[in-house]
Amino acid sequence: MTARVLLGLGANLGDRRANLRAALGLLEAWCRVLAVSSLYQSAAMVPAGASPGPDFLNAACEVETDLTPHQLRAFVKEIERTIGREPAPRWSARLIDIDILLYGERVVDDEELVIPHPAMTERHFVMAPLAEIAPDAVHPVLGKVIGELAEDVDFAGLEYVSGPGWASGEAEPDEEEDEGADGEAE
Repeated sequence: MTARVLLGLGANLGDRRANLRAALGLLEAWCRVLAVSSLYQSAAMVPAGASPGPDFLNAACEVETDLTPHQLRAFVKEIERTIGREPAPRWSARLIDIDILLYGERVVDDEELVIPHPAMTERHFVMAPLAEIAPDAVHPVLGKVIGELAEDVDFAGLEYVSGPGWASGEAEPDEEEDEGADGEAE
């Protein structure tokens, strides 16, 4: 059975845009990418008292897939490994991060996987791109649509970087080159 799935994408190491584009390309092996959000930049989340990490580039995408939620989790973890992500402590900088935010209206809660993503409604870097591409998607636990949930989010500190053309490499007329965590233009 084909499911509509919403994924969050983030990268704060290396060529962040290229890593995000690579993830979208690799998703095509088992998913059909239906929509990609604009690109946003946000400060890395770190534990209290820790040094700030490099800024993240974030986006969301909507896909269709026949994979089950657990198969999809295994698949996105394989994509992360393919791009070069290695096991690291929570809050670490990363080349790529792919989170399953919503899997249709299904709820999954076991040792391996929690869907909907438990912290998604608290994160501006998730809700802005998600509300852009799926404002009418229903959060199955809260019983509200994403657009309504996004109204309660504080978007301070979230920077719009470019429209959805970033995913295909199309630059906007006023778009400046972005510098990655390594200080080199992407």
